[in-house]
Amino acid sequence: MTTATYMSKDNNWANESTTYWFELNGEDDGTSYQFASDVYGVAESGGESSFLDCDGAPLTEGDHEWIAVNNVVAVTDEMRAS
Repeated sequence: MTTATYMSKDNNWANESTTYWFELNGEDDGTSYQFASDVYGVAESGGESSFLDCDGAPLTEGDHEWIAVNNVVAVTDEMRAS
């Protein structure tokens, strides 16, 4: 079972985006992908979102890492309002 702990968010006013950062631990049940205090981001801009690695590079949609992050990470309205 994977856990995601919300850490912080970064606003990028220049490109009108916000990135929400999470620490992931455990094994994803669906893909068996392993997380060990790995940091991932969710970048939101203009109604679109994408998953990022710890360096801010986008993950490849559909690969095991992307699927595992998608299975556990969720940005809430509370996070957006903070």
